[in-house]
Amino acid sequence: MEVVERFVQGKAADPSLCEDAVAVTGEYAVVIDGATDVSGRTYGGVAGGRWAMTACLDAVHAFPAGMDAATAVAALTRVMAGRVGPQTPPADRPSASVTIYSATRREVWQIGDVGFSYAGLPPGAGRPRKRVDEIAASFRAAIIAAEAAAGTISLTGMGTADPARPAVRALVARQGSLRNTTGLYGYAGIDGRPVPLALVAVHPLPADAAELVIASDGYPVIGETLAQSEAALARLLDLDPWCVNELCGTKGVLAGQASYDDRAYLRVRL
Repeated sequence: MEVVERFVQGKAADPSLCEDAVAVTGEYAVVIDGATDVSGRTYGGVAGGRWAMTACLDAVHAFPAGMDAATAVAALTRVMAGRVGPQTPPADRPSASVTIYSATRREVWQIGDVGFSYAGLPPGAGRPRKRVDEIAASFRAAIIAAEAAAGTISLTGMGTADPARPAVRALVARQGSLRNTTGLYGYAGIDGRPVPLALVAVHPLPADAAELVIASDGYPVIGETLAQSEAALARLLDLDPWCVNELCGTKGVLAGQASYDDRAYLRVRL
């Protein structure tokens, strides 16, 4: 396995606030996306998303050789559980999505919504999205549309505040209770609690796959190269800075931000 390209960029100017990370060891290639914490809690002075990302990063660097997906998820969960008090309510727990490539098993393991792509994979097949996020994004888009129709905002660019974010926060702040449940709105994430294996996607790579890209959801399009991915992001940000149409999501691009989310990209030759 050879690293061809790797890149991490926070949405804010301060890199210490970035909640995405890339890790490559002798056997594993990993992208981690810490979940934005809206609870306001900090852990050792660090926001929950970055705290969770750091815990997962430490776990990855200690991965033993030859693991299967279940063992990897258990290792990530164990490290996180050791850093978050068991009394922390599910909705308030820091969490992260993690996608791992195992060179030994030639498999991609997906816990959450960090995407992957390789030549021949159908478009969107490696890009899961939580149903609860789709609902929150649509709700936010409707609020922004109503504000624009009322003439209170202009859709040419955002300022320093998102008028729909407080309403969306009502759902986002609660959805952690759905994490690691298997119901209609359930989804996977590393938060120190057991992850149902039914929520962990294991994707064997075809024998003819020569390269693999893993990228966080800060990239709406996973291109074959970093340049392609960056160009697609720039084009869509220009078209939809509020992130209510082509980039429909739970957050837009506030003044002073580089994008709507942190982003991480890793391309490896297999």
